[in-house]
Amino acid sequence: MAGSGDNAYYNPITYTADFGPYPSNMSGRNIFRRPGHYNVDLGVYKNFSFKERYTLQFRGEFYNLLNHANLYVYGESADISSQPYVPAARGVSASGDRRNIQFALRLMF
Repeated sequence: MAGSGDNAYYNPITYTADFGPYPSNMSGRNIFRRPGHYNVDLGVYKNFSFKERYTLQFRGEFYNLLNHANLYVYGESADISSQPYVPAARGVSASGDRRNIQFALRLMF
């Protein structure tokens, strides 16, 4: 049984069509998506041994190494009844999305 228009594809096993009929005011499937989250963290460690008892460790830690801006959609701003788009904000805090680098020396004995 072949359909026409939106029902051009008809599955004879399940007797359903993937394309409706849907109500005219209904949004399409999977049209609302949030921006992806991308983050690269890196830690570099080097140990220096002094005698047998002492070890000095140099640590370099990099958070958000590539400085990628991640956008976040908050729940209360996802309503599109008053505007045709969903606003997204950059970052969750003032320093949460920026590249952070820290160096440290650790003495182990």
